[in-house]
Amino acid sequence: MGNQLVGIAPSQIYAVEHYFSGQFGSEITFSSNMGSTRFFKVAKAKTDEGQIVVKVFVKHDPTLPLEDHKERLEGIKKTLSLANAVNCLPFQRVELIDKAAYIMREYVKHSLYDRVSTRPFLTVLEKKWITFQILCALNQCHKQKICHGDIKLENILITSWNWILLSDFASFKPTYLPEDNPADYTYFFDTSRRRTCYIAPERFVKTLASDDDGSNGNMSVIHTDSIIRLAPSYAGNTLLPAMDIFSAGCALLELWTEGTAPFELSQLLAYRRGERDLVEKHLAGIENERLRNLLASMIDIHSINRKSAEDYLDQERGELFPEYFYSFLQSYLQMFSSTPIMSPDDKIQCLHKDIGHCIKVLTQAQDITPEEDETEKKDPTMCASRLPPEHDGLILIITVVTSCIRGLKQSNTKIAALELLQKLSKYTTSETILDRILPYILHLAQKSPAKVQVQAIETLTACLGMVKDIPRSDANVFPEYILPSITDLASEASAVIVRVAFARNIAALAKSAVYFLEETQRNAPNEMPTPRYEAELNALHDIVRQAVLSLLTDSQPVVKQTLMESGICDLCAFFGKEKANDVILSHIMTFLNDEDKNLRGAFYDNIAGVAGYVGWQASDILVPLLQQGFTDREEFVIAKAIRAVTILIELGHIKKPAVTEIVKETACYLCHPNLWVRHEICGMIATTARNLSAIDVQCKIMPAIGAFLKVPLIQVEKPHILLDCLQPPVPRQIFDSVLRFQDIHHFFGALEDRSRVRSQTRQGALPQYEEMGQTLRNLFRRLSSEGLTDLIEMQLLAMNPFMISLKHKALQDMDDTASGNGRIVVSRKQVACHEYPLADKATKMPIENRSSEGPALVSPASDAAITPLGAGGLAGSPASGAIVLGVPTANVSAATSLGEYTMPERNCWLERSSECRKDLESLTSKIKSRYNVLAISQRCSYDKLVTPYPPGWRMNGTLVAHLHEHSESVIKLASLRPHGSLFASGSIDGTVRLWDCGKLNGNQGVNKSRQVYSANTPIYALAACDSGQSLAVGGKDGSMLMMRIDRNSAKMTLQQALDQNDHNDGPVVDMHAYDQATQSVIVYATLYGGIVAWDTRMQHSAWRLQNELRHGVITTICADPTGSWLATGTSGGKHICWDLRFRLPIAEIKHPADSWIRKVACHPTEPSYLISASQSNNEVSVWNIETGQRQTVLWASPAAALSSASTSDPATTCGILSGVVDGSPFILTGSSDQRIRYWDIANPKNSSLKVPAANDNLADVAFNYSARLIDGSQVIEEQIISMSNTADSQQLRASTEENPRSGPDMPTASHHDAITDLLMCKDKGQIYIASASRDGVIKLWK
Repeated sequence: MGNQLVGIAPSQIYAVEHYFSGQFGSEITFSSNMGSTRFFKVAKAKTDEGQIVVKVFVKHDPTLPLEDHKERLEGIKKTLSLANAVNCLPFQRVELIDKAAYIMREYVKHSLYDRVSTRPFLTVLEKKWITFQILCALNQCHKQKICHGDIKLENILITSWNWILLSDFASFKPTYLPEDNPADYTYFFDTSRRRTCYIAPERFVKTLASDDDGSNGNMSVIHTDSIIRLAPSYAGNTLLPAMDIFSAGCALLELWTEGTAPFELSQLLAYRRGERDLVEKHLAGIENERLRNLLASMIDIHSINRKSAEDYLDQERGELFPEYFYSFLQSYLQMFSSTPIMSPDDKIQCLHKDIGHCIKVLTQAQDITPEEDETEKKDPTMCASRLPPEHDGLILIITVVTSCIRGLKQSNTKIAALELLQKLSKYTTSETILDRILPYILHLAQKSPAKVQVQAIETLTACLGMVKDIPRSDANVFPEYILPSITDLASEASAVIVRVAFARNIAALAKSAVYFLEETQRNAPNEMPTPRYEAELNALHDIVRQAVLSLLTDSQPVVKQTLMESGICDLCAFFGKEKANDVILSHIMTFLNDEDKNLRGAFYDNIAGVAGYVGWQASDILVPLLQQGFTDREEFVIAKAIRAVTILIELGHIKKPAVTEIVKETACYLCHPNLWVRHEICGMIATTARNLSAIDVQCKIMPAIGAFLKVPLIQVEKPHILLDCLQPPVPRQIFDSVLRFQDIHHFFGALEDRSRVRSQTRQGALPQYEEMGQTLRNLFRRLSSEGLTDLIEMQLLAMNPFMISLKHKALQDMDDTASGNGRIVVSRKQVACHEYPLADKATKMPIENRSSEGPALVSPASDAAITPLGAGGLAGSPASGAIVLGVPTANVSAATSLGEYTMPERNCWLERSSECRKDLESLTSKIKSRYNVLAISQRCSYDKLVTPYPPGWRMNGTLVAHLHEHSESVIKLASLRPHGSLFASGSIDGTVRLWDCGKLNGNQGVNKSRQVYSANTPIYALAACDSGQSLAVGGKDGSMLMMRIDRNSAKMTLQQALDQNDHNDGPVVDMHAYDQATQSVIVYATLYGGIVAWDTRMQHSAWRLQNELRHGVITTICADPTGSWLATGTSGGKHICWDLRFRLPIAEIKHPADSWIRKVACHPTEPSYLISASQSNNEVSVWNIETGQRQTVLWASPAAALSSASTSDPATTCGILSGVVDGSPFILTGSSDQRIRYWDIANPKNSSLKVPAANDNLADVAFNYSARLIDGSQVIEEQIISMSNTADSQQLRASTEENPRSGPDMPTASHHDAITDLLMCKDKGQIYIASASRDGVIKLWK
């Protein structure tokens, strides 16, 4: 053609890296040269998004219209992006500078040309799938009126999971070429130098005669479609879809003829002239008729006879291409090649979830009957017959799985990938397992965490067991590839669980290896000579022998035990008689000296099978080993040893003299206290009797066992009859006592002497035993009390040798202090220990701030949102609440939907946590929550010393506020937060009022409540929760209400209601709140004995306890601040303490006088003490819950201390407030006699009356307090001393009760009715005491 472009000779030639220097900065950096032609220089480059391909066109002519081509390339990108052409990969970026033009796309490692000649070679179905996708790619771009122009195998890219991408759209190359001059073809299209030509014949045109114009002899007749002079208005170019169809047909013909190119330039021109011989020859090599017709149609010389890609797809649906290509596979695999980009871990998780459906679709697509499908569902191992390779669609799924394996980061997805491969192996061909699956399993077995290696070994064993047809090329896959790859896993360098897995599967692997060898010999064209077979088998033996020896000498007993239990007999069969004796038997004998009882038991469980392969010649070795088991320290090992002897006797592997000797020695076990041992010994004797003649049984067996039978026996060969005829066994207590006795030899010597004395004593006379030492005499006395008889002495004497041996081994165990103590020693030298802080590091706030503010409650949702994703991750700190977990937003175009080969927008981070990290975070959070509970308990102890009460604090009894908004009795006071300024009151009048002691300190003009709520039912119980943001209220009608407190409103709002009518429990009598950061639980008690926990996050109760009504109805409850126990007081005078961890009653304390318990409270310093106020005598007791003792009694009554006479004082304490001042506990009590008293527990004389009754005249009487000890309890008594003769104390108290409401109209510094509750609140460092009374008045004191 000889265009100016073709004919230009550059003045200077530079390497491709020259064109990167200084052009793109750090955004694009040169990586490597991918080849250069006169048209393009091609390089691989690196960007922040990944690797890309950059094609550089060097501008030698500045007048070239490159802007038009740039617009066209960008138009192709935009059109295909909007159309979501998932099989097309257009150029993504075009850059024009003075020297050169750059076009860029993503880098994909392999083209279809590379893949055709790469192992493992493509199967028939894979080629069909590739053909299908190429037609799909053509259909996608032709529908958008876009033609490619240069389709060849080099421009068809293929990912590692067989996804096809049609790339390098050649809109800038000329459509028409001269037929008589190859220059343009060579310059534009023969970039690979292969001389192949897939250009449609109609694109070659005739040129002007060279003699018409000598100066323009190299000019083409068509100028407008070359890269030199393209008309801007000719945006569609002159390419036609039929031209692409021809090129695609040529590429597919090369694919299906194993890389044989159908045309070179000269051959194509000859084909254009009508020579079809070469084409017919290529097509004849294709066996499938439909495929042959398809390709013949696509490369038809007449473009009008070629169909569109869409027509070809419709034509071959269900014929050449399986139906599932259209209905399932194309759309499903598209997920892995489109945005949002899926990581390999995500792909495996998605496949693991969907694999059942994939298998069903891809196997049912063939002619599988419903019966076979049902069988497969019931038993996965009994799957339908495997599909032939040309119909095996699962290979496409296998390819997706294996393409992800090397990119997996998380252990759980690696395990999932192995599970997928194992499941797919059940349905795919043997060749696929060996070529496609096996290498990846071995890859994971070598370079992975321990738990992945375990799964890899299990999967390897299962997959190799499914291989039935062994190709000749894989005959030596075991000795040359598989076993050398995994034998290192048996060494001590591997983790214990890996060695256990290896031990569990080595026998099955050895069995598969022999199967491979035998199948190879059977299918060999010429019979494999015996010497070669033997040599191959010996090579296998040598490799497996090294691994087995490593396992048999492992330092961990569990490895050896697993090897014994998992096919030791198969290994014996694998090695043969001679080698089994040398390799197996000689090593497993050493297991009997191991400390691990399970290993010794495994030896006896499997020794019979090993002996079966070694033969009867080994009986001389086996019998002493078996006899050693009869005196094992563990009785279940003894039973296993006896069972092993039974099996060997049945098999005839023990000689008759040895059998009778064993029976004589072990007959004493017929009286063993362990039923297992007796069962097994009866089985052994019965088996021996079946294998011996009747004479031998009567002469050798019966004399040995006769002493242990209670009746004579004939049918010894029946074990159940023999078991029924046995004497009663030695009692377990006696057996253990004898073994524990230090000098067991003297004991048996004494037994022999006693037996001799009894034999010499006349019948009917009492035997006169000889004197023995004090120690032996004590032992016989104890044994006699445990049931020792003459018969048992005889039985113990018969067991003499075994018991002495057992005692000897027990003494050895006592000397070995390291074993048998049940402790697990974790040494930092051996175990990698990691430390996790259980409490967040924070600056300590002052006590006042901490107590007033309280912990901020975080909802579970928000807490989860701001949790960091892991140390070193990109998640924001909890304080900032930043979330860096996300996917690229909408600005990422749909065009870049090409899996790992896309170029997504930058600055988009995708964070994920592995399952093991999630498990670790879950574990640490669980331990942190336990720690928080413990910390609360410790904080309670700390709060005993750090209390809200300042040093030297005493209540002065000064009235600060008189509040009379309630019209009836105030039942309960509750602080919104511990030691805060806000408190609430609940009354019989049905209202709940909120008060602020900071506004009631006398500085305000009007004392009034801040908020009020009317419940329309008398309020019996009150508790604050949600860190003071909510208030729980219990009413007389059994309702439970949750009120939300909005500090900016004058009213409380009803947030939640819990109806308790389902259980008919009656009204709520008392409640307590556990308010922690993680949860808020209300525990309340009902009149008829129900104790219910209400988690405020739920609409129903979390748990429920039932107090028995025989104790009386519940009147009051209190709970430990840590939430571990709860105490109730009843009308019957009972205190019931419940363990809330197990929800069981653990203690019951009864009041001596059965007095009604009015109030219970926790002790301020002693965690196991309970303060209890009972009916009458102003009696308050401090009980020790653990011992049930009454430690202290507060007695403010003229009646005799601790008396329960009917004439007792009716005054009753109803309000209790405890605390600590200067490290000493105190109790404030409010009574029905209208008085508030201060009790100093440590110094009773410092106790005092703080608020007198309305009628008390302190000028006439004095209140003194003293302590004395009565019945082991400290009693602090109140004594009223008269200062004059006007009235005695009894008259004074009577007048108090008779005139409770007398007084002036103005508020007095006294209550006029019974005090019902006390409460402490604090504002700005000032302590206030609130007291409520039966007349609805609340008073505030300081």
